[in-house]
Amino acid sequence: MLPIALAEAVSQPETDIARDATIKRFECTFEVVWKTLKLFLEHQGHECNSPRSTIRKAFAEGLIATLEEADIWLRMLEDHNLTSHTYDEGLARRIYRGIVQEYAPRLSAMAAHIQSFSWE
Repeated sequence: MLPIALAEAVSQPETDIARDATIKRFECTFEVVWKTLKLFLEHQGHECNSPRSTIRKAFAEGLIATLEEADIWLRMLEDHNLTSHTYDEGLARRIYRGIVQEYAPRLSAMAAHIQSFSWE
């Protein structure tokens, strides 16, 4: 399960290799989570055309509880979009810190929440 892989990565001491692996696992985990949210919301009759619209709709539907949480999810999306630029050492370190401190716990919590969804 991807959140477990990400959790394993963020639990490692920071090295260049661990940072790169954490960023890659974050990319994959974020993709799976937002696309699953999109499928669920579409199943409920909502239109979600992008990760940003999916996050906004998840907030509107109460899947993301607060405006502050929604802002973190939007920042997570922005950082996800920047991960192809991780050759920039400063950017890679900033994104890594965001993953460890904010994103991994939220992705894990959302993955657990998704498992409780009723798809009927």
